[in-house]
Amino acid sequence: MNPSLYTSAMEGNVAELRQHKDVLDGELTPNHNTVLHVAAQFGRVNYVEEVLKECPSLLHWRNTRGETPLHMAAREGRAEIVEALIVRAKELETQKLESGWGGAVKEMLRATNVDGDTALHMAARNCHLEEAKYLKAVKLLTKEDPVFQHPPNKVEETPLYLAAERGDKGVTVVLALLETCTSPTYSGPEGRTALHVAALKDSTGQCAKKLLDWKKDLINQTDMYGWTAVHYAACHGSEKGVKELLAVDNSGVYITSKTQWSIERPGGCTIYSNDDGLGTPLHIAAAHGHVSVIEELLSNNPDCWEMVNSKGQNVLHIAVDMNRDSVIKFILDKSWVRQLINQKDNDGNTPLHLLIASDCNVDELWKHQRADHDAFDGKNMTPVDLVWSNFEDARMSTFAATYVMDDTFLDSGISGGRNIAGNARDNLAKLERARTQEKEKRKMTRDAEKQRKKEERKTRAEAQLREHSQWSNSRSNRRQQALGSILIVASLIATITFAAAFAIPGGYDGNQGRDQGMAVLARAAAFKAFLVTNTIAMVCSVTSVFLGMTATLVYSNEEDEEENDDNFAKRLVAILCLILVSMFAIMVAFIAATFAVLAHSTALAVSICVISCTSFIVYYFELRKVWSLLAKHEASQARGL
Repeated sequence: MNPSLYTSAMEGNVAELRQHKDVLDGELTPNHNTVLHVAAQFGRVNYVEEVLKECPSLLHWRNTRGETPLHMAAREGRAEIVEALIVRAKELETQKLESGWGGAVKEMLRATNVDGDTALHMAARNCHLEEAKYLKAVKLLTKEDPVFQHPPNKVEETPLYLAAERGDKGVTVVLALLETCTSPTYSGPEGRTALHVAALKDSTGQCAKKLLDWKKDLINQTDMYGWTAVHYAACHGSEKGVKELLAVDNSGVYITSKTQWSIERPGGCTIYSNDDGLGTPLHIAAAHGHVSVIEELLSNNPDCWEMVNSKGQNVLHIAVDMNRDSVIKFILDKSWVRQLINQKDNDGNTPLHLLIASDCNVDELWKHQRADHDAFDGKNMTPVDLVWSNFEDARMSTFAATYVMDDTFLDSGISGGRNIAGNARDNLAKLERARTQEKEKRKMTRDAEKQRKKEERKTRAEAQLREHSQWSNSRSNRRQQALGSILIVASLIATITFAAAFAIPGGYDGNQGRDQGMAVLARAAAFKAFLVTNTIAMVCSVTSVFLGMTATLVYSNEEDEEENDDNFAKRLVAILCLILVSMFAIMVAFIAATFAVLAHSTALAVSICVISCTSFIVYYFELRKVWSLLAKHEASQARGL
């Protein structure tokens, strides 16, 4: 196709189209699409109208896939293009310009492509993309030919089936088809109907409801596998769908499928449930683990739990075989479980026999009071015998390994089935050997676990010892540092007080006489207070230095480390108290000395004394904090005791 012409069709450039109007029927794409196909596909309605005016023969032109412009417009949901094409076809019918144009509208609407799809097929298939847009196209396509039944395409799909397959996004299209078409075909692949696929795809149940309002006979129609719509709803887990279907007719609960049906186990393993696949909706819901659907089925048909499939398996058999723990727990809460728990299938297997080979995690079934662990299957084997049989064949299941093979079970021995004498001696010996090997394996595992725990305890103890040693060393270092700082302070105070004793305030008397060399202020009360408090400071500081020097020697050889720490802490508190007393005394000594030498200047002396006393306020609040911390420490030690 001419590039400029193709571009004009995509963009809807009518002016460019008119330059090529004489060759429109000869311009084709590689797929034999005309400009009308291209414009219809891209929704260029003005362009489409201009093409139909210039070259109406393109209305019925088919590309390599047998698609007309109407197919293209319907597939894209272009309702305005569909309407333009239908209007032009009707005009051609009225004009009857040449033979063969009679019935042009129906011919266009019923035209099929290589897949057997009409334009309505395409619109119905894509209605989920933009439901409102496609709904308008569907109404236009059905209004002009309501009596047409719209037969299936080459893969047996009808427009009604395709719309129903879109589930809740196709409900309005389904309703439009049912309202507009007189008698639309409703079949689908493999004998399914539109109701089958609606039950499978529509979780809301609305699509199924519309179909049943239109034709109630669909409720019990089966596909080639014998499945009804109820089977499909149960498979899909659609509680609402099942409810809508059973409200019309609940007899479908008792219909069994006729051929094989495959189910996927948790974990991705696909198996076939039966040789000939008979199963009711209850069996199918149990196989898929849909507990809510099972509840809905039982609420409408409380006796349906009695049904068995072609292998004679009840719903509990199926739940165990498919590892559906939630379904098993649901059934165990029902009073009728006692009728199922020991029921045998065609091979003589009870649910317990199947449980041994399963990967379930519901030990309540094995421990149920009605569970018969001695029930024999068709090979005269009990569930317990199957444990050892599977063990010998290296097929031990998760359930048996987790919940059955405890020490009590290992000590119980091998029964050998019902007919012990009839069993081959070597077979029983193999089973017994397997039991013995498992016991030895368990013992070795326990011994290894004990050794591992012993090593872990030893490792932890060593780590704790190292940590404690490191902590002790760190604590000792901190203790020595603290003691060193305290001793420096005490030494400074001792030095100051010693110097103050000889450099007394007021000096010495230098006059000849009996008072020569004596302190000038010796008779002053303030001077006497100075001497007393200075002496107290000297004694306390020197004593604290002595106690600090001997602390390391006295408490470094204690055998009891905790007692050693406690005694050292007490010694440290005593040293601190002595230093505090000496600091208080030296401050009082300074005030007394200042007052003594300034006795004749009372105002100045008092001022200096007041200023000096402000330090006691700081001492008071700081000592309160220290006292609070000491009290908390004592309380914690008391609680520890």
